Amino acid sequence: MARRIRGLVEARRTWERLAYDIGDELRTARHLVGATQRQVGAAIGVSPSEISRRELGKSRHLTGERLSVHAAAVGLKLWVKLFPVGGGVRDEGQARYVAAFVARVGRQWRVTLEAVMPMPADLRAVDVLLVNGALRIAVEIITRVGDLQAQIRSAQAKARDLAATRLILVVADTHANSRALNAVESTLVPAFDLDARRVLAALAAGRDPGRDALVLLRLRR
Repeated sequence: MARRIRGLVEARRTWERLAYDIGDELRTARHLVGATQRQVGAAIGVSPSEISRRELGKSRHLTGERLSVHAAAVGLKLWVKLFPVGGGVRDEGQARYVAAFVARVGRQWRVTLEAVMPMPADLRAVDVLLVNGALRIAVEIITRVGDLQAQIRSAQAKARDLAATRLILVVADTHANSRALNAVESTLVPAFDLDARRVLAALAAGRDPGRDALVLLRLRR
């Protein structure tokens, strides 16, 4: 939980830096079009003091829509792109699968939950990192298969940046997930070991499963 809180604090600091940079761009663009703060404010229906706060990166009322309109008034176009970093708020279902997986295989490993990337300001994290000597296994829990190729790429990038020896994708064994995986099984075989029983047995013994793997995991009742 402490890592999660640090991530939220860093996100707020990131926005503070972005707000300052955005304000500088708004001010520079206004100067280029030869407009005063009063003129820009009149054009978009806000006070000159609010224009000043925005240009200083200190506005408390700047929504995305308002920023887009302000940018258009000074000849700019707003474009926003969000990038997945992981480490979002974990739902109860995912937490149960993490706990079940660790209980089943974690005795022979040093277990780290939400293992963060070693790069500064990188907020991504893998759900579980298993370490036994030089062997490092990144584990990502997928409770719902969506865009599977995107989910795999994201997990592979995190495993690479953590210098993990192996990547294990643990997928909740639901009817919907099973159908989704069955539809693309032939494309998964070259990259992943799909023998869940063999892979889980190797991990429970503290051994390298030998390949990256995708494991369907059913919660025990």
